[in-house]
Amino acid sequence: MSIRPEILEAIKNTQLPEDRTFGKALLPVICAATFDGVSWSDLEVKLDTEHPVSGGSIAVQYGQSIFEGMKAYRVTAEVPQVFRPYDHAKRFNRSADRMCMPPVPEGLFVEAVKLISSLYRDLIPQEHNSSLYVRPALFGDDYSLVIMPSEHYSFTVHVAPTLPFAPGMKSVLIERQDTRAAIGGTGGVKAAGNYAASFKSIMRARKLGCATSLWLDPIENRTIEELSLMNFFAVINGKLHTPELKDSFLPGLTRRSVMVLAAHHGIETVEVPIDVNVLLKQIEAGDCTEAFSTGTAAVVSPVRSFKEADGTEIVISDEVGPVATKLREHLVGIQEGTHEDMFGWMQPVATE
Repeated sequence: MSIRPEILEAIKNTQLPEDRTFGKALLPVICAATFDGVSWSDLEVKLDTEHPVSGGSIAVQYGQSIFEGMKAYRVTAEVPQVFRPYDHAKRFNRSADRMCMPPVPEGLFVEAVKLISSLYRDLIPQEHNSSLYVRPALFGDDYSLVIMPSEHYSFTVHVAPTLPFAPGMKSVLIERQDTRAAIGGTGGVKAAGNYAASFKSIMRARKLGCATSLWLDPIENRTIEELSLMNFFAVINGKLHTPELKDSFLPGLTRRSVMVLAAHHGIETVEVPIDVNVLLKQIEAGDCTEAFSTGTAAVVSPVRSFKEADGTEIVISDEVGPVATKLREHLVGIQEGTHEDMFGWMQPVATE
């Protein structure tokens, strides 16, 4: 691929922002391709400012937009490694299908992810628990107010180096007022509007000293679905419990990876409905000894306590539990190259 000299110069001269907390340090060069209603263009490397999005586009007006969240690592290996890119490509296209968008060829998707990771390889943090966050996105860019799917689309890949993520204990708000998604809706895919729908609840949670919100099912408002943008796990009577998948919340790739690792360590995983009120009683009785969430950003993030809107708090533990510790250490070890990748999850990025 021929990349314009000024783009290579922009990459070379990139100064990292001081604030590199998760997702904030977006870098100025992206990979992009466009769909003209018939076929995809070749991949292009360009400045983000060269790829404008109109306020009159279908993406902005009607929310026809999807994304993925993934990471590239360079902690122990000289060549950057991307975590499960082909699985992310498959989930990306499942989201595209639900939102009436053309699929992005898997080869194009993975090539873009690897290319931008390669171009910014010298800016991938090498500290433990750090990475290059990679954000592929697809959005309708017809300049139109017609309530129909766009005919033209943009596929872009942005990146943002992230500083080490501290897996500290967190408190979460049990969200009993709002619902984020509906049965038969778009909760099971990474549609952009799903996440804006969670903002109000997250702001309420922060006012109570909570990190985020625990979402319940949209029908009875009783069984646990997900924890903000992450999947939920609890250790109950020695077994690892996680909500059975429904189309109202996302089937996370980190969730799937954690379940594989749990089986590898002889930890039985049970996929069942988890009634939040029953869970609170199990915590008080000592039957539930751990809870944690899983996702791309934090990998495995332990839950200290659950809070109600009136401030009532039910504490599980002030210490990270042994199951969360074991699974996190193993998964992060695979991602960072300190553990054998026996599952073939890591894909090297060509640097030539």
